[in-house]
Amino acid sequence: MRERDLIKLEFFQVLERLKTYTHSKATERFVDQIRPLTDRQLLEENIRLVEDFVHVYEEISLYKFDDVEDLIKKSSIKDYILSVEEALSLLKVLRLIKEVRKVIGEKVQTYKNLAHITKSLYLFSYLENAIESVIDPRGFVKDSASEELRDIRYKIRETEKEILKRLESVFSRPDADRVFSDKFVAYKNGRYVLPVKTTEVKKIVGVVHGTSSSGFTTYVEPQSVIELNNRLTVLRDEEEDEVKRILKRLSSLVGEQSQRLLEAFRTLIKVDYLYAVVKFSKEYEGKFPQIGDYVDLSGVRHPLLIFLKEDVVPIDIRIKDKRGLLLTGPNTGGKTVALKTLGLCSLLFQSGIPIPVEEATLPVFEKIFIDIGDEQSIEQSLSTFSSHMTNIADFIPLIDEKTLVLLDELGAGTDPVEGSALGIALLEYLKEKRAFVFATTHHTPIKVYALSSDYYIPASALFDKESLRPLYKIIYDAVGESMALAVAQRCGIPEEILLKAKEFLPAGFEEYFSAKEALEEYIREYRERLKELEEEKNRLESLIKEQEKMAEELERRKREEINRVVKELKDKFEEFLLEAEKYIRSIKDKQRIKELFKEKVENIYKEEIEEALQVGDWVEFLGSKGKILEIRDDRANVLFGGVKAWVKTSELKKIEPPPEESPPEKVFEFKKATPSEINLIGFSVEEALTKLELFLQEAHSMGLKSIKVIHGHGVLKKAVQDFLSSSPLVVFHREGYPKEGGPGTSLVYLTKD
Repeated sequence: MRERDLIKLEFFQVLERLKTYTHSKATERFVDQIRPLTDRQLLEENIRLVEDFVHVYEEISLYKFDDVEDLIKKSSIKDYILSVEEALSLLKVLRLIKEVRKVIGEKVQTYKNLAHITKSLYLFSYLENAIESVIDPRGFVKDSASEELRDIRYKIRETEKEILKRLESVFSRPDADRVFSDKFVAYKNGRYVLPVKTTEVKKIVGVVHGTSSSGFTTYVEPQSVIELNNRLTVLRDEEEDEVKRILKRLSSLVGEQSQRLLEAFRTLIKVDYLYAVVKFSKEYEGKFPQIGDYVDLSGVRHPLLIFLKEDVVPIDIRIKDKRGLLLTGPNTGGKTVALKTLGLCSLLFQSGIPIPVEEATLPVFEKIFIDIGDEQSIEQSLSTFSSHMTNIADFIPLIDEKTLVLLDELGAGTDPVEGSALGIALLEYLKEKRAFVFATTHHTPIKVYALSSDYYIPASALFDKESLRPLYKIIYDAVGESMALAVAQRCGIPEEILLKAKEFLPAGFEEYFSAKEALEEYIREYRERLKELEEEKNRLESLIKEQEKMAEELERRKREEINRVVKELKDKFEEFLLEAEKYIRSIKDKQRIKELFKEKVENIYKEEIEEALQVGDWVEFLGSKGKILEIRDDRANVLFGGVKAWVKTSELKKIEPPPEESPPEKVFEFKKATPSEINLIGFSVEEALTKLELFLQEAHSMGLKSIKVIHGHGVLKKAVQDFLSSSPLVVFHREGYPKEGGPGTSLVYLTKD
């Protein structure tokens, strides 16, 4: 994808905000390299990883850590010596790797997508111990790092004690107050010296090592400590050499593990990145869309506006039944924000970052192009219009069916007539390329084009005509007004100018918008009624489910009651036997009575429970009558008219057989549930209507309440709808909602009898 499109869609601004949730400069560098993925499999892996990480991130305690990648690489170079600071930075990283591995490792069995993280979070216990044994947390090499270093530092301390003892004894001279500017031992040029007043410097025999800035004090190394200071210098050189040797040995240990260290460190960066992604998306309750072949964003918000404004109104962006969306409406109505919201959310989604949406489906776009805003280029001497055309010409050859094209203010910047013609031609070209398109415009010819298009969905950004404020909502299958005169009036343009402007409007312009408003009102009313019907349908289905549950509960209680009665009968018979034993003379008589009782009880139980389970019995189910052909466990295969179906025996009611039984001419057997939809696309009108008639009869005989018919948008659609309108089996039919298949489908509600 082009960098300029990512910039225009503010992708990098989101990454900058994401970096504030990281814990290392190394992770910030990693975030800078993030780009949208176009490989679906790789994207799905990233999404699963983030989704699993959500369940563990709160248990991970990340803290600031240094970027140690360069020092790890340098450690593999011969003779490179780590500094103490570098070693402590590496130790901090190793400890963090161990802590992260422990937390994630405990969750891998449940969240298996985290497994490849733990595989590369290697443990470096030996290296940790080596650093800890050599370097003190305060930042110096320990005396215990080697025997040699311990001996050298012991000699240094003893030598320093002797030097200080000799120098401090000088302060006891009778003339000390007159000779010395202060009674302390100073340290100059790596040697211990005394602060002598410059005027009295000849009274101390020794070597001068400089004066103070004021010239009042001269620092003198007395003759009595010169040899000791020389010895101390040699010892410090030996100490430095030994420290270098120790650090070099430590560096070689790091170098030996450099490849594994780099892999583990980069995995730690990935963990820090995942942590940032989850924390960032939690700020706006982000979630991942489903991957599909259409655009459907419900309740989506612009990811950056959420952080800049308290109340961001969510919108719905749908390019579902078609592949293009043309959004119209006044300026400041939110059209550009909606367009950028789709583009930015698509980029974030394909980068493995959740987006602020309630429910969503998005394709995986291989390319996203945008033409937006003031593209005027002073450097290239291009006008705004020319810059737009240059930009579009640049990406036009790259467009295909996996491309999302975002066009803001289509046709603007030039003569409206020519601009409209060019805009329509561009939309037609994009249609031929099968690209996904989201465009905005003010030009009426382009709006009219969209109304009759089979590729573009016309939509309008809602605007409150009373307050002249945007509502930040989109209404589909409608075009909006630019409302230029109303907005101009609100901005203070004199009334006389507005009246004069109305005189220059084309004939019938106001009548056109009046008719359009009336049509939109009808559309809104139609949708409200459809919504009411859908709610009523859901309510009825809920009542039916409740009734079915009640029937099951009654059946269960009936069986429990029968079992209780049978048990009581058995108990009473046992009591009877106990009393009758003294009257029964032979064991044979007693056994015969028991068998007789058992036979009677079984007959009673069978009559109560299994009476409706006999092959050949006639039963009733949801108003349809049929004959039992076979029984398996708690299901019966019943012949309803010409259709066989497996039904739970608990849902069947036994009835008297009809006077006559006539075998059906044709039997359709459904081993599972009867299909509730039929696809007629690809058949001739005559074939389709024949199949539809048979399907309606079968569905009606099975007692189905509704079915779906898929017919497409052409001649077949009208033929099917005319047939449904005249069928005695149909109560009501309507076009499918977008989530049900859209205008290419019909939902059919059947009669009960």
